[in-house]
Amino acid sequence: MKLLSIISLALVASVALSQPTSRTLQEDFDDFLALVPVDDIVNVAMRYFLTDKEVQAAVKYITGPEFAAVWDQVFALKEVRDVLNYLEAAGVHVYDALNELAKLIGVKPVKPLLAVHRIGSTRGLNDLVQEVLALLPKDKLKALFDEKMANSVEFKAFFEKVQSTEFQGLVDFANNSTELQSLLAKLREHGVDVDYFFELIKGFFGWGY
Repeated sequence: MKLLSIISLALVASVALSQPTSRTLQEDFDDFLALVPVDDIVNVAMRYFLTDKEVQAAVKYITGPEFAAVWDQVFALKEVRDVLNYLEAAGVHVYDALNELAKLIGVKPVKPLLAVHRIGSTRGLNDLVQEVLALLPKDKLKALFDEKMANSVEFKAFFEKVQSTEFQGLVDFANNSTELQSLLAKLREHGVDVDYFFELIKGFFGWGY
């Protein structure tokens, strides 16, 4: 997701020409992805999958009917579809990525007007989440985010699109979906602080404030 030399050259060129650089939103996302230690994260995830019974139970849950129902419900939300369609229109092939994931876990493919996605539960899963989060270069990701907001018209437009999402529709779904409430209860039982993550996301996008 980030190649500092390329970004620096792009910024210098931008200043010199007094106009925004010609980049796509996909390239902005690729810059973020370059900062993520994907191989390390895959290795950690595989270690937990092979050795941790609770993570194995989480994977089993993801391939079960309750999670499949949550998947369908989330991707049926207008607020979610709007963001996905925005990404597709911006050249980010998000439906292809989601459908690869759907194929992997055995749920329905996401069509350009439907769909959903989430994870299972367990205490071992909480340890996995914490270990993966510890691998992320948070300061570099934050610095790159600030740089993108200041210099990438496409990325700033995407962030503002997500910010403008009607938060109440997401709240109503979360409160009324029996399957989602069941999933969240399982996560809480096993020490995953889902409420903290929700508050973090709400604060980041300014939803409900």
